[in-house]
Amino acid sequence: MAEFIEKESPSIGEVVVGVVKEIERFGAYIELIDYPGWEGFVHISEISLKWIRNIRDYLREGQKEVFKILRTNSHLRQVDLSLRRVEKTEREQKILELKRKQKVQRVLNLLSEKTGISKDELKKIIIEPTQQRGLELYDVFLDIIENESPPEWLKLEDSLFNKLVELIKQEIKMKKASLKKDLILTCKRGDGVEYIRKAIEEGLKMARKGETVNITTKGPPRYLLRAEADTEERVRQLLREVADKCISVIKEFGGEGELVEES
Repeated sequence: MAEFIEKESPSIGEVVVGVVKEIERFGAYIELIDYPGWEGFVHISEISLKWIRNIRDYLREGQKEVFKILRTNSHLRQVDLSLRRVEKTEREQKILELKRKQKVQRVLNLLSEKTGISKDELKKIIIEPTQQRGLELYDVFLDIIENESPPEWLKLEDSLFNKLVELIKQEIKMKKASLKKDLILTCKRGDGVEYIRKAIEEGLKMARKGETVNITTKGPPRYLLRAEADTEERVRQLLREVADKCISVIKEFGGEGELVEES
């Protein structure tokens, strides 16, 4: 299946993902995923700082791995690669980038299949405007999910946009951040249970679209407050907002409340 997004040529020092195609005595030949038609070679001395008895202890045919480019030859479309010079953080980041690129690729391929719009046309109306603004499509897709509307510069017909949103939600599974703490609510009035219920109801209203809040009893006056949101920062903020609202309401009815920080 044809790629939507391709770079022109690799550069020295760039970190790339490649598939091991052939292993020889003094190295291995690598097919570069990011650069179709380019071939890489990693010499045995660039695989590990340790003495290597068998290259297959480190690489095997068909394996995907992250390499750093040492030299390039644009005429032959070949590069010299290193495995040992790739830092752990570089490897993790590159793998994350690859996974995101694959998800974007899947969304665009499905969009073409479902709508009958050619890949060249989708490239013109979605990819090129994104690249012109120095943005990543994955980030643009996340913004679309959050806002449920396209950015002003992305001119899409409603039917195409709706199908795009559907496919983004289908293919890009967003991990949620979660947090839980104990919440103490008391009200000594005769109908205190009703006031506590009212305070909890008001607190639950603090969640925005796509966020989740649950408050369950652990045994009065202690309740378990759980919050789920898109980011760690937001989930901490949400949990605090819910607790503050519950405490504020219960105090209006003559009660007391406290968020237990160590729970």
